[in-house]
Amino acid sequence: MSLNTPAVPALSGPQRRSHLLLMLFAPLPSLSLVALARYNGEDLSTTRRDLAHIESEIRRIYHLQLVAHHDGSYRIEGTILNRRLCLIEGMRRALRLCADKVNRYFLPLQEQHWLKVPAAFQASVEQIDELVERFTALIDRPAAPCDRAFLSLYLRYSLSQCPLGDHPEFNQHQQQWLRQKAEYAAVADMFRHWPVPPAELFCLTLLSRWLKTPHRARSPSGEDRQLLRAVEELVRRFEQLAGMSFNEPEMLAGQLFSHLSAALERCHFHVGIDNSLQMEVEEKYPRLLRTARAAVMPFEAAYRIRFSREEMGLIAVIFGAWLMQDNDLQEKQVVILTKSAGEQEKMLELQIRELTLLPLNIKFQAMDEFQAQGAPKNTVLVVTSFAMPLPLFSPPLMLVRLPLAQAQQERIRQLLETPGTTGSC
Repeated sequence: MSLNTPAVPALSGPQRRSHLLLMLFAPLPSLSLVALARYNGEDLSTTRRDLAHIESEIRRIYHLQLVAHHDGSYRIEGTILNRRLCLIEGMRRALRLCADKVNRYFLPLQEQHWLKVPAAFQASVEQIDELVERFTALIDRPAAPCDRAFLSLYLRYSLSQCPLGDHPEFNQHQQQWLRQKAEYAAVADMFRHWPVPPAELFCLTLLSRWLKTPHRARSPSGEDRQLLRAVEELVRRFEQLAGMSFNEPEMLAGQLFSHLSAALERCHFHVGIDNSLQMEVEEKYPRLLRTARAAVMPFEAAYRIRFSREEMGLIAVIFGAWLMQDNDLQEKQVVILTKSAGEQEKMLELQIRELTLLPLNIKFQAMDEFQAQGAPKNTVLVVTSFAMPLPLFSPPLMLVRLPLAQAQQERIRQLLETPGTTGSC
């Protein structure tokens, strides 16, 4: 098969990497750097960078490795389950971002492979179409064209894997988790005409859960009602621990229901997530994160899971965003006056952040600059541990000692959590 391709518009970075990831799952004896570069119509250096990006992503999210073997070929290595989960997401993403590439390269290779599948696992176009229709009914939302294209491609792929004997392994807890889903019986009925092993039925059940977009208004099953009750209790625990209440807790519960439904599947099957806000949440919102963690612990115990740092960061962000929106609060700007950016100022910043669950924009300003120019616009509070004469115009200024006295903590928190508080300079 020739890998020479005519000139086509250059792909974007996400398109290139999505296509490369899918091609790494293609049924080919080997895939060299040169071959991968030609599939994307790119040079070798760009392809190396894209492969490095892919390696980082699949290691972080799916616990897989992209290995370059001694013969120069690339392969994704790891458990069959992790590779299958990576393929599912990679195939969906590639069909969204670069369907033409998928149809040009991956699909013909799969079709050649399907010709070798034993007759017991073959499926006609009509049979696949029927499976797609029945599968789309499970996901409880209108199926987009890319959903149907994905299901058609993946269901054939799944059937083609059955005679090979290389099936995903699910531990006892994961099997129990999937077997109790209503989708499990539906999937088993769909494939009753093929000798599909239980492992593939479990994988297809998990797929049906991943494709759904959970919504509390469309969740009639007993399992979903149980989850909704657990989420409502989670919201009440957060309110008690935070000493704050939500005006419309049922709307927050609805958002958390959708998020946690997917998060539970990720946790049960050890799938990671990208959370670019994680370091910022840990550094700037320690009390919010700690409160969310304490509120979530009974939920984790009930579902026998432990949320990762990244999952907890997203849950905390949801609570924090809702607090801001619900109370019509804006991010408050605080200035800490410094003589030098020392440990004392950093300790003061941490203590101030511990006083509130709400996001703060804390800046450091040199004392001589403050005396000459005043605080930046929209500053609501200036805090210093150094005695000094005040400028003519400034927002509230507090002279404090570390650790902060109780009265000072209460005053700072009052200023930070009062809606509409602004400073004028």
